[in-house]
Amino acid sequence: MTNIWRQVLGKPDLDENSDHFDNGGTSLHMLQLIGEVHREFGIEVKLREVFFHTSPRSLSEFLDSKLGQESPASHDIKS
Repeated sequence: MTNIWRQVLGKPDLDENSDHFDNGGTSLHMLQLIGEVHREFGIEVKLREVFFHTSPRSLSEFLDSKLGQESPASHDIKS
């Protein structure tokens, strides 16, 4: 998940707690994040979910709870 944030925002130094908006992210970046999460993990994410869970860790933890099990997103949270 962190790698997706790094790629979409173009900032290789981001970590799992890096906030989307604090790092120059826009609503267009959010749409890219949604697409990349779906492509990488096969998980459908809504725009409002990314809006409220603005770090890789936060979104991964949310998806874990939403799916009721460990999601593939949490496997690389620190990557």
